[in-house]
Amino acid sequence: MTLRRFALLVGSSEGGEGRERLRYAGSDALAMSRVLGELGGVAVADRVLLLEADRKGLLGALERMRVLVEAAAADGVRSELVLYYSGHSDAEGLLPRGERLTYAALKQGLGAVPVDVRIAILDSCGSGAVTRFKGGVHRPGFLMDAASQVRGHAYLASSSADEVAQESDTIGASFFTHFLVTGLRGAADASGDGRVTLHEAYQFAFHETLARTERSQGGPQHAAYDIQLAGSGDLVLTDLRTSRVRLTVAEDVQGRLFVRDWGNQLVAELQKPAGRRRRWGWRRGAIRSCWSVPRSGSRRS
Repeated sequence: MTLRRFALLVGSSEGGEGRERLRYAGSDALAMSRVLGELGGVAVADRVLLLEADRKGLLGALERMRVLVEAAAADGVRSELVLYYSGHSDAEGLLPRGERLTYAALKQGLGAVPVDVRIAILDSCGSGAVTRFKGGVHRPGFLMDAASQVRGHAYLASSSADEVAQESDTIGASFFTHFLVTGLRGAADASGDGRVTLHEAYQFAFHETLARTERSQGGPQHAAYDIQLAGSGDLVLTDLRTSRVRLTVAEDVQGRLFVRDWGNQLVAELQKPAGRRRRWGWRRGAIRSCWSVPRSGSRRS
């Protein structure tokens, strides 16, 4: 069965009076837009990038997605919607430009879009409150492929209900989105089949985010989830086999891998054990270098 995926990507730096302006909300949304476009099968016409919108603007964008999906509906075509939000929030809802959009209203807006599967990724403080409870609900067999008949939703949150979601000037992004994008580009492909599933992407982002924030000033950051999907198979978020450029790291390389673009910006990283080959998918000309720091601390190009 044919799959058509839609994406709404939101970056909101302002959270209202008394809240610090975020530095990387917009660039994080753009990074997600790129990886979903390059490896996630989301066409340009099916992606909406929304920057610095208020509550009304966000709800309006959801309504535009509903109209877009309805207009594109066709027999024999499965549809999925990915909502990504990077910005401020609290225990009650999102705070685009300081205007609260409750989690109940957000879920209502998502529910109005007539798709088979809804995936919401919230990278914001206290976003774990959107899940049923901390840690969420995990059901065996929730993953699916494009040929399955799965219905439902998945909410991924960058932090638990009582934690802050942290940014890093060193990586030029929020920790969670940095590792989620890294995972979607191939670092999370635990099975080695050239595809990254929802489960693989979440597990990679969870563990890497926690490892990098355990000793941070903001404290350890624990991602959370609520997954309510009925069906079987694999919900594939990205397919590395569709990439024009693939970066392959040999089996004998081990240590912390770092990938930088031509602006010397850190765009991906992971801990790689010896004995496993790693592949990443990129657009042509996107990366400049890849090097590793073995446990001894020396550097390998």
